[in-house]
Amino acid sequence: MPLTVHSLWQKTIRSAVVSARSIAKVCRGLLVFFLVGGCDLTGKKSLTQPSLTREERLKFARDSYAKEQCKKQWAVLWPLAREGDGEALSELAYELELGLKMPATDSDMKGDAHDANVTVIAIYGAAKHPDGKSNLNYIFDPARWNKDDVKVVSIRSGSIIYSSINPPPPASMTKLKNCLFQANSSAAGDLCVAQAIELGLIPSFPEYSTAMDAVLATYRAESCTPRPW
Repeated sequence: MPLTVHSLWQKTIRSAVVSARSIAKVCRGLLVFFLVGGCDLTGKKSLTQPSLTREERLKFARDSYAKEQCKKQWAVLWPLAREGDGEALSELAYELELGLKMPATDSDMKGDAHDANVTVIAIYGAAKHPDGKSNLNYIFDPARWNKDDVKVVSIRSGSIIYSSINPPPPASMTKLKNCLFQANSSAAGDLCVAQAIELGLIPSFPEYSTAMDAVLATYRAESCTPRPW
């Protein structure tokens, strides 16, 4: 084949490859748009809608939070978290600790109520994934428990409510914290969860995820709290 013709073919092939990559990039951008631009936050319709892979969801959530673009965090993370994905639960707890708002009105979700939900999500995350252990020092900060009473999440008639309980004995809290730090398997994590439920700190996960689905069907999280840094 003459050199000029061969060069022309190479140029044509390179152009086709570049075009294909550009199209793929645009399609991926549209996929992200459709995923977070008005989807079902509970994840129940995910089988009939375009969706990102698990890894893409987690990366998209982390990148968005780093840019303080929090409006779609629940839409991205909750479909994984509601299925018991420990990494998604841990990421959600971490972002809630740093200022991501719960999907509720301001009158529904203030200080102690917010922390009560963080406790639930962080404990289940730590029981299921090593990354969740980084949230435990926040959850077990003595300042949160050295009170006459503390608020915890309860489920009543399928809805999330907030109950006041006497703080568990310090020895029980230390035992639970150590259990979660040391858990290195699903079975070990389940034993820690059983302790937390027995102490009255968290509801069962199926109850909580179902109740949170109902919250997400009504409310939309608007943003994250402005950060001082």
